[in-house]
Amino acid sequence: MRAPLRHAGAWCAALAIIVGCTRAVERSANPEGRVAQADVELKVESVSSGPEELAITYAVHNRSSRALLLLDGLPQWGPSGYVGVAPERAYVDLSGEGAVLLRALIPVPEDIDVEAPELPAVSRVEPGATASRRLSVPLPLRTSMPYSNGPEVTRELSAVRELRLRVGYLPDTGDVRLHGEAQALGQSYRTLEYSQAVSRQQLLDSGPLALDGVKK
Repeated sequence: MRAPLRHAGAWCAALAIIVGCTRAVERSANPEGRVAQADVELKVESVSSGPEELAITYAVHNRSSRALLLLDGLPQWGPSGYVGVAPERAYVDLSGEGAVLLRALIPVPEDIDVEAPELPAVSRVEPGATASRRLSVPLPLRTSMPYSNGPEVTRELSAVRELRLRVGYLPDTGDVRLHGEAQALGQSYRTLEYSQAVSRQQLLDSGPLALDGVKK
């Protein structure tokens, strides 16, 4: 685990099962920018595990009349700091008996000081379009959160009672300030400002994902 104080970086034999889908959970402080829950859908298509990783493929369907910005371009870190966008990375929260995989902005806790927040880059989903994505995390699962001060938890997949996926997004309103551009696995990513992301982010929650046939 890295210490909470950090720079955000240069951007200032597998078994698969079909699982369900969910609608958006609204958590927006900006009513003008809201998209109706029925207009955004997260569908988890498969959950698979191998000797070294847990992988999830999913799709976000944008049935609204405005573009969405997915906060799914988590940063990749190397020995010298930020090295780029990690398009398949996810945060891992093992604070309860289950596991939550997050591809979203994690707000900076009020009791922690940072030089700059860890801010995911965003990918754009046009109105009427579907974004197909894949994430993978190493096994056994280990706590991987940007501002955790507690002990690192390690958990075998067989011990996970409940698995969830959460994906952050915000509507691309006319006043969203986007910066730069980077490519990763053929996907274009841009950055936005933390203040806009933290106040407007909405979350899609998969609900409990079936693990029958996946646990080893």
